[in-house]
Formats: sequence, structure tokens, C-alpha cells
Amino acid sequence: MLARTALILLLFGLLGDTGAEQGRDGNALFEQGQYVAAAETYQAGLEALGDTTGAVYTGLQNNLGLALHRQGRLGAARTAFRKARRAATTEAGRVRALFNAANVAAERNDRTTALDRYREVLLLDPTHEAARFNYEYLKRQADGRSGDDSPTIEPSPFAEQLKNKADALVARTQYTTAAALLRDGLRRDSTVRAYRDFMARLDEIAQIARSDS
Repeated sequence: MLARTALILLLFGLLGDTGAEQGRDGNALFEQGQYVAAAETYQAGLEALGDTTGAVYTGLQNNLGLALHRQGRLGAARTAFRKARRAATTEAGRVRALFNAANVAAERNDRTTALDRYREVLLLDPTHEAARFNYEYLKRQADGRSGDDSPTIEPSPFAEQLKNKADALVARTQYTTAAALLRDGLRRDSTVRAYRDFMARLDEIAQIARSDS
């Protein structure tokens, strides 16, 4: 399996039937790649709806955000996803809007907001692999690193082998297992401390995944 080395920026969640005629028409335009017309149709649906709560409003805002994103209008897309998130009445709806909002924030280089939103996704759905991967990736960049750690302690061959195994686990988003592997290795070989920053990031994201709050 190839390790992923960049953010997963695919936005999820075009809702197939928002429950409004404009929503269905907008979806058809979106599927045809007519994103400007789709956005205008979703907006018309929102104006006709006259309600800022419920599944129909949430679906229209989410799909509007997707259409705006496809046009490169990231600021407007962020606003639409925020409204979708606030109006969502289901956990799945909140997760969808939060993840989309996190990706838009990442694309706008707003790392703090992106991390906050990915964390919210993981608190709601600890199994969300794309959010877990993106969270760890941005945390690594926030620590001032763009690739593997550059250890100040010379790792032993055993420590290097352990790090490679942990990297493979991370590529499969198995953060808890990777963290446990390195902690166990540290008990056997003190030079595993060369990867202490990497271990700290793993522990943080593993803790989010275990959280029920």
C-alpha cells in the first residue's frame, strides 16, 4: 500500500434528494458539471424555502457549498458549510458538513480552523479515516515538519525498523496501534526517543479516536 503524503481534500456528501424541486434540479446541473447554474439553483431553493432549519435547508446549504467549492469560491463555500453544520439535525449531517468545512479551511491555509473541524469530526465519528489522516498531517506541519522526523538522537537499527512499521500503520490510519508499538519499543530501546514528536502526535490523535465526548 502506498503511503499518502498529502491531504485528502475530496469533499463528501452531495445529497441526492434535498426534498425541494430546486434541490433536485441543482443536483442534475451539478452532475453535468454546471456548477455556477447549480449554485444559483440551490440558492433559489433556499430563498423559496423560507426556513433555516431541518433536513431540506441543511441539504441545500451543503450542496451549495459543494457547487461553490467547485468554482474555487472557498470563502462562500465555507459560509454555506457553516450554515449546513448549524442546521444539521443528524450526526451524519454534522459530520459531512464539518469535514467539508475542514477541507475548505485547509485549502485556505487556515490550519487552526481545519484542525478544530477535523477534531470535531473525530469526536463525532472516531472511525472517519480521512479526517484522522488529515488531522495528523496538519499536526505534523504545525510542528514545523513536512516529512519524516529529523531526530536529534541517533536511532538504533531497531528503532528505525520500528519507525518504519509505525509509518506503515499510520498509512492505514491505525494510529492507536502505531502509538502502542512505539511505546513498547521505547521500553526496550531508549533511542526510540528520537521519534518523540512523532509519538506525541500519534498519542494525540489516538486519544481523539478513543473519546466518546
